[in-house]
Amino acid sequence: MPNQFSHPWTKEEIEFIKTNIGKLTYKKIAENINRSPSSIQSKIRYLPFQKKIKKHPINSDFFKKWCPEMSYVLGFISADGNICSSGRAHTLHIACDDKDVIEKIKKVLSYSGPMHQKLRFNKKISYNLRICDRVIFDDLLKLGGTERKSLTITPRVHKSFITEFLRGFLDGDGSVYIRNTKYPSKLAVIFYTASKPMAEFIHDNLKNIISNRFGTIYERLSRYRNPFYSISLGHKASCELYSRLYKNTNLYMERKHNKFIQGMKI
Repeated sequence: MPNQFSHPWTKEEIEFIKTNIGKLTYKKIAENINRSPSSIQSKIRYLPFQKKIKKHPINSDFFKKWCPEMSYVLGFISADGNICSSGRAHTLHIACDDKDVIEKIKKVLSYSGPMHQKLRFNKKISYNLRICDRVIFDDLLKLGGTERKSLTITPRVHKSFITEFLRGFLDGDGSVYIRNTKYPSKLAVIFYTASKPMAEFIHDNLKNIISNRFGTIYERLSRYRNPFYSISLGHKASCELYSRLYKNTNLYMERKHNKFIQGMKI
């Protein structure tokens, strides 16, 4: 492998670095000009156009074009994710106690970075992704994101992918459970959100895809006295919701999907 002493840097190599810095990893830049990643990193320190290099490749254009996978991940982030910026870092943070769904999101994003783990106060392990990418950050802002919060305004969701968005939102901040009742109709679903516009958006779209009637939006107070909103579905509506949300897909949280199956069998 050439080094800077045996093979001095050429103008073409430096121009290639200048063009691709911030777009390619050290490894990818090195492969294109036949140098080692460490030599690329060392050279960049002394160049006048220093920029932050992506340590972990990702599909930066993931949120630019609507598709089922993009809509699901957007729904999940809307419920249980956030974006923030600090200096030159623009970060998307996604966390969940269910490892399987974080692994699936990591895969569809083509993200090569690590999945972090954190032991919570209730002794459960939280799995999370911390993705630094300015393009993704900006695209999420355009889709309704606000810094340090999930989507707090009505999201801009393509009407062809509403069901995928709702499935992602339910996995992020919803509940599927079996009610303790003497009646056979025990399955129930609840969507939660701290944003009233989001609650209205979810409620309106549920009415469009479920023929069974269900309750209105309920406003409640958290233990910290902050308002939040919930939308509850009974057994029949929950069964119909299952038939709409899980059609021809394997991108979902296993635990909630299995709870649907269990409730419908009962």
